[in-house]
Amino acid sequence: MSARDPDTVVWNDEFTHVLWRAQNAVHRAVQAALDELGVTATQLGLAVHLEELGALSAADLSRGFHLTPQSVGTALTRLEKIGWADREPHPVHGRVVLYQLSTKGLAGVKRGRAIMASVNEQVTSVLGRSELDGLIAGLRKVTAEIDGPAGTVQPLWPLRET
Repeated sequence: MSARDPDTVVWNDEFTHVLWRAQNAVHRAVQAALDELGVTATQLGLAVHLEELGALSAADLSRGFHLTPQSVGTALTRLEKIGWADREPHPVHGRVVLYQLSTKGLAGVKRGRAIMASVNEQVTSVLGRSELDGLIAGLRKVTAEIDGPAGTVQPLWPLRET
């Protein structure tokens, strides 16, 4: 693709602007739907990953999902405050703190998944299946180009001595 002259480009028609507008619209819809749980999309996302991956440190989550350590720390503190997450010392490296979901957190994630499925249906209902599949594939390519291919989140510290 050839470079376009920035002086002749219509700002509102650029991919980055359209994506930004769509992301903001979807974010507002997601957050409004999640208000009943008292969590943000980031907080729910981290809770979902703790459910799927088990106990992890804030650093593991930060590294694995390309979030700032401060954002992860703030989100985990909130999850702990509302009773969704518990912290415990790492069994081998006692200075490392691991977070895991509580029973209340597991129930919250279950409800959060249902809410997100409903929002997903709402925001994607304007697209046909092939449009949606193409958009998802394209956005995955963009993400991989910037962040690299999606990998699995691995704890930095093993859970037992080797």
